[in-house]
Amino acid sequence: MRFMLRSLAVLVLFIGVPAIAQDLTIVSKVTRDGGPPQTSISYISSDRVRMSHGGDGIDSIVDVKTGQMTTLNTTKQTYYVTTRQDLEAMVAKMNEQMNSPEAKKGQEAMKNLPPDQQRKMDAMMGSMFTFDVQKTGTTRKIAGYRCDNWTVTMGQFSNSEECLTSELQFPMHAWDSYKGFADSMQTMMASMGPMAKNMAKMQEQFKQMKGYPLARTTTVSIMGHKSVVATEVTEVKRGPIPASAWEIPAGYTKVDNPMLKAMGSHSKSRP
Repeated sequence: MRFMLRSLAVLVLFIGVPAIAQDLTIVSKVTRDGGPPQTSISYISSDRVRMSHGGDGIDSIVDVKTGQMTTLNTTKQTYYVTTRQDLEAMVAKMNEQMNSPEAKKGQEAMKNLPPDQQRKMDAMMGSMFTFDVQKTGTTRKIAGYRCDNWTVTMGQFSNSEECLTSELQFPMHAWDSYKGFADSMQTMMASMGPMAKNMAKMQEQFKQMKGYPLARTTTVSIMGHKSVVATEVTEVKRGPIPASAWEIPAGYTKVDNPMLKAMGSHSKSRP
């Protein structure tokens, strides 16, 4: 990913910045379902990234050196760990399930439907479980940075509008590691449902989205219930990040990885 300075003001801002970009503290405003705004703080350093998600009490810490993600639930005061090995185990488990005798039997039953029923079923599944990423071609400015608008649609269940910037200079390898981990997790979640066959397409389309999201509005509709979460960056600070940002707070309890449990996998997360 290449970062370009879009204006003289931004160029002046970064004069004297060393080749290795400074650590960033990113402050955002989060609103959920029209409620009062909350403050969310995320961090990016040369070897770790901590992201706060949508004011729901969930924080993720990716350690680039160890290659693992720690997910904190600040409301329940619990945490769990996901390693690269866990992701590989989940992929293997999904492949096993998708190629199981039961799955193949279901596929064969679909093939034996009358042509008109097959077309109706394909149309229904297509409208419900498609996945699409689009760059809209429009831009805006948030917290002093120019960003490009994108849309991400996951069937009839989720729609996101994001604005990504390439003007923020930060440790790229750490962010890329976090984003790769996060995209893999999102793909895993989608793959547990009927969108599994689109997994490779999802992963490829995620790769199109370069830069840091300065704003994101996500609408999720499930069984008639709609939830809207909007996040927008309000301030970017440069300088050392407190060690406490990477620590698991005292009193937190480690729990089983819910994704591993949902997949029925027996692999265990490492501490």
